[in-house]
Amino acid sequence: MNAFAIALDAIWSHRTRSALTALGVVIGVFAVVTLVSLGTAVRDYVSHQFRQVGASVFTVSPATPGTGARGGPREFARGGGPPFATGGLPSTLTVADSQAIAAVRGAGIRRVAPVSQLPLPVAAGRGAPAAVTVIATTGSYFPLEQLNFTHGHFSVHGAVLGSGAARSLFGRAAALGQKVRVGGGEFPVTGVLRRGKGMLSLQANQAVFIPVRQGLALAGLDKVSQILVEARGTGQVDKAAAAVLRVLDRRHALRDFQVTKNSQLLSSINRTLAVITAFLGGIAAISLLVGGIGIMNIMLVTVTERFREIGIRKALGARDGDILWQFLVESVLLAVLGGAVGVALSAIVGRIIARMAGLPSGLTPGAVAVALGFSIAVGALFGALPALRASRLMPAEALRSE
Repeated sequence: MNAFAIALDAIWSHRTRSALTALGVVIGVFAVVTLVSLGTAVRDYVSHQFRQVGASVFTVSPATPGTGARGGPREFARGGGPPFATGGLPSTLTVADSQAIAAVRGAGIRRVAPVSQLPLPVAAGRGAPAAVTVIATTGSYFPLEQLNFTHGHFSVHGAVLGSGAARSLFGRAAALGQKVRVGGGEFPVTGVLRRGKGMLSLQANQAVFIPVRQGLALAGLDKVSQILVEARGTGQVDKAAAAVLRVLDRRHALRDFQVTKNSQLLSSINRTLAVITAFLGGIAAISLLVGGIGIMNIMLVTVTERFREIGIRKALGARDGDILWQFLVESVLLAVLGGAVGVALSAIVGRIIARMAGLPSGLTPGAVAVALGFSIAVGALFGALPALRASRLMPAEALRSE
């Protein structure tokens, strides 16, 4: 009789026990496929968001001062202290630095925008402060970050509201023409941004944008957090970055800044996400081993229960290899069926999670192949001992068992 038919019949005859045995494999495959697929979806989503912003954008940000040709460490206390960049490094970048970069001709630079996030309260009229972020910048920031206006425009005398900030401050009322208090200053609302749906637009949605000089003055600062630069094309990023380095090297005694391209940042993020995904997938794969132990346990019980069947088959001429193959097929089939159910559950749950999180949905073929391959390996590995035990039974011993 065909070994697969015997295995299916044995599994179906004890379907409740088989289902509970395969549950460990179901959970393991479900966890592996879901985590790896969602990790890949996050990487694809981040890559798409960076492509939308553009690979032609790069950032000038503070860095640990090096050893310069002249001068000593720069003082950071003037103007009430500088804003701090990510990592707590004080900034020596100024609005004048951004203007010097913008003044360079023939270097492939399209736009330059100084940016500083300020710790200032924002309120509408005499209302309570709203939970919004204050960003001081220039008009170049909006096309550079591909932020579109629903109403109005940026003005050097007014404020621009993100869509969420407009709702937080004015509710359903029209924000254009209203006034907002930012720190100790008051600005008319001259523009409202269209709601951004991407990950990189979340801060802009809940932000108030004010002119950079007025914003720094209100915060008692004279340094900006970073300078965004857009090249005229992806092919001119290196040329533009080199020009920025030449300009800032002349203006800073120490190279206390760094230039980071979006493509470099994206590569770093993708590498980090890949490591996290692999780590989580590895942890989830441990449950497959637990499922394998369950399969080995139940197959040992099955061999004991089927001593007489094994004895009869051997008495009729079945070889040790035939018995070994029969029980090995049953073990692998049990693991593969559990893996198939796990993949199906992962497809359903993964789609729901992806839709709720706004991520691209769908199974990752690589994750499915690895999970099913691992299921087969688990079934073969943990089914080997019971199958070997069954194949070594002597016919007379097996037939005497009750």
